[in-house]
Amino acid sequence: MNTNILFLVTEDWYFLSHRLALAQKCKAIGYNVYVACNDTGKIKEITSYGFKCYNLNIKRGSFSFFSFLKSINEVSKVLKKTNTYLLHAVSMQSIIISILYIIFNKNIKLVAAVTGLGTLFLANSLKDRIIKLFITLILIVGFGRKNTRVIVQNKDDQKFVKRNCFCNINKIILIRGSGVDIHYHQKINEPDYPPITIAYVGRLIKDKGVENIIEAFKLAYKENNKIKLLLVGSLDTKNKRPLSKNYIEESIRENINIEHLGEIEDVRIVWKRAHIAILASKREGLPKSLLEAAAAGRAIISTDVPGSREIALKSLNAEVVCLGNNKALAKAILYLSENHKIRKMYGIKSRELVESDMSEENVIKKILNLYKSF
Repeated sequence: MNTNILFLVTEDWYFLSHRLALAQKCKAIGYNVYVACNDTGKIKEITSYGFKCYNLNIKRGSFSFFSFLKSINEVSKVLKKTNTYLLHAVSMQSIIISILYIIFNKNIKLVAAVTGLGTLFLANSLKDRIIKLFITLILIVGFGRKNTRVIVQNKDDQKFVKRNCFCNINKIILIRGSGVDIHYHQKINEPDYPPITIAYVGRLIKDKGVENIIEAFKLAYKENNKIKLLLVGSLDTKNKRPLSKNYIEESIRENINIEHLGEIEDVRIVWKRAHIAILASKREGLPKSLLEAAAAGRAIISTDVPGSREIALKSLNAEVVCLGNNKALAKAILYLSENHKIRKMYGIKSRELVESDMSEENVIKKILNLYKSF
């Protein structure tokens, strides 16, 4: 029996942060695991876990015709070398590339993991609308294959795939996020205060709402100067809507209580310092940054958008605000900074949510059952 599985992801760091535990479990139970991704300097780390890894020259975020042709050619070579029986494609770009190659190959089983609809589906220019139409047509064909299953991380994306891609609901599997290791990410007691520290963890790009967070923090700081904002993550210059280094540096110069920590290898260090997690994203699959914050027992401030609303539940473990409303975001910062009992109660509920069905163990179990269901 062929037990060769290939994980196709756009970049090596994403595999390590979101799919490593799943791949390790697959290997442990007998699968031959291969990984194909773009090398940003971490492929050696992937191979150190015993996986054969192939470097793909995929330009993340590019949906040009010629880029697809080049990527399809590269992926086809890897699929032939590995004699892949099961292809697990993660994120929209990987899914599209996979479909375009295996559309006439009935033997390869495809698991299409939709991790959010991404920047492209948020854009609304004429060019972007044409690209979205083209991609949707490909998804309709690909998701209609007998040997395709679709993983979505939230109910909004489940509805989108069913309605817009005409996908049979029985082929759409809702698995909330990539999971979080609740033994590694244990509940952490709140640090002393003041100041009350609010932390954003993620790439510093516009679609994550980083600008809104900074401007809201400035508004809140005018009323309460015993608060602090941590920005944890790197500038993503390859994103279609990046933030400039000058904007971040200028914001820090304007307010000494804003600190940019850059990338942190162990995010638990952040939650030892912070009391509140914040994310003002436009759309998510299911944000791992909030999963990890919830596992640490932190209250959440979030926008009411697909993906985020799966883990940020209004008045249970989070203050939830409308997208783009900086005043409401500032109000939420002040509310949780000043109401200590409520903030701590939210933190307890956050941990309970993660332990329910969002643990890494539960997520991996569901995915392995999906593999067996083909």
